Formats: sequence, C-alpha cells, structure tokens
Amino acid sequence: MPLSRRLAGAVWGHLVGDAVGVPYEFLPAGAIRDVEFGARGSHHQPPGTWSDDGALMLALLDSLLEVGFDPEDQGRRAVAWRFDGAYAPGGNVFDIGTATRTALSAIRAGTPALEAGPDGERSQSNGSLMRILPIALWGEGRQDSRELARLAATASRVTHNHITCRAVCAVYTLLAEGLLQGQSREAVLPRALKVARDAFEADEPMLAAIDRLEHWPATHEPAGRGGALDAFWSAWTAFSGARDYRHTIERAIRYGNDTDTTAAIAGGLAGAHWGLDGIPGDWLAGMRDPEIVRPLVERLLAHRAVDAR
Repeated sequence: MPLSRRLAGAVWGHLVGDAVGVPYEFLPAGAIRDVEFGARGSHHQPPGTWSDDGALMLALLDSLLEVGFDPEDQGRRAVAWRFDGAYAPGGNVFDIGTATRTALSAIRAGTPALEAGPDGERSQSNGSLMRILPIALWGEGRQDSRELARLAATASRVTHNHITCRAVCAVYTLLAEGLLQGQSREAVLPRALKVARDAFEADEPMLAAIDRLEHWPATHEPAGRGGALDAFWSAWTAFSGARDYRHTIERAIRYGNDTDTTAAIAGGLAGAHWGLDGIPGDWLAGMRDPEIVRPLVERLLAHRAVDAR
C-alpha cells in the first residue's frame, strides 16, 4: 500500500472515529447497540463532527508541519482551539478534559508550554494520547525511532506531564510508526515496547511506567474510560481484534464511556493499517468541514515527499 494512503488514512481514521464516537460519549457499554454514523446523542452535534480529540490532533499536525518540533508553538495552537475555535468544525468547542483545560489556561496566562501540563495522580488521563498521532505521521522515516518516542513523551507535557501519560504517548507513537511501515499487528506492539525501553534506558521512572503499561491488561479489562492506560488498551484491543476499519470503530465505541476518544485513538491506528480506502466511503463523505483537513493532509504528503494518489 502506498505510504500516502496510510498517512491520509491515519488522519481521517482518527477524525472519523472521533466523529462516530461523539454521540455515544458517557453511555455505559450496555446502552450501546447499533453503532451508526451521524447518530444524535450526547453532545447534539451535527453528523460528522469531531471533538477536542480531532481538533487538538490537527493543531499538533499543523504545528509540526509549519515549524517542526516546538512545544511552545504546539501550546499556542492548542490555545487557539480552546479559545478561538481553531481546527474545530464550525469553530465550535464543545468538549474538553480537566487537565487540558488547566494546561491551556496556564499557557494563555504565560506559563511555558513544557511546564503547563499537570502531573498529579489525578491527571493520568487520555488527553495527550488522543492528540499525539501526528508525531508519528510527521517523523516516521525521518527521525530515529527512539528519538520519535522521546519527542512524543515531550509533546505530552504540554497538556499532560504525568509520567504515565508520557509513556503511553511514546509507545502509541511507535505503534503508529510501525503500522505506517507496514508492520503486522502481531509484531508492532512488542517492537514498540522494546524501542520505548531502549529510548528511555537511563530513565528509571519512565521504564517503570512502560512496565505498568505493558502489564496493565493482566489485572484490568478494557472499559473505554478516560484514564490513559485504559484508553490505550481499549483502543489497541478494539483495533488488534478487528476485521477492518469499521469493525475497529464499532468495537471501540461498544466499550462505552469515553467513546469518541477511544474510537479516535483506535481509528488512527486502523487508518494507518488499512489506509484511506479502508474507511467507509459514506462515513468519509459525511464528515463536516473537510476544507479544514484537506490542506493539512496535502501538506503532510508534501512534507513526506509522497504522491497523493
């Protein structure tokens, strides 16, 4: 599969998963039956509307493509979403997590971006994981894998500085990198964990966090909740056991709870794996404000020097 289809598939896969999941957010798993594009539910948004997950992912992608890796610029663009509606369909901001709200308010008030993200025990949420995908899209094949993991952990700090969040972002970025390279689902997770450990070999707290991430499924069932570890494993389980992109999103949403985020995280992986053509055409056609997304995808392909076909 051409890299261009994987790159575009990852961007759109994340956004479509987010949009399909938005109406089901906060519902328990038992209340979700058929998963349909355009259902009207929790946030009463028009069909095809992505949330903070998609908008902050696009903000990070825009920053990377415009100036390279610069956390201060990443923070400014995230603030532009929060307070000005940038990157959001219709300019409407309707969903934001507590840690992200705290961090972006601090950045707006003048706090340096890398000091803005909370690091308390209650800040181990999925708000940096949901937006970290562009680190892989921008850097795969252009950055050493270990450096890519370190950049992802640093980018997490803009909104989430807890070490669990940083570790989860590093491993997820390596998963996406591997899928863009065509690695199998069986091989990509063990490789990501190994490379992450290599990247942080002198950082004992980070190595301990990676260990917690790896062993989390031994004592927990995926539940689609807002914690970073649960979000990672819910998304990975939905994707790794799915037949195709649509099945990935349906599985992610049926966990209930933070459905838009779980589906966005899983959708980015599924889009990288099955490519743009694996996303249902009617779902893609129903997305709002594609003019926000298409120029960013075109710039991404130009950055990666790949043909858009």
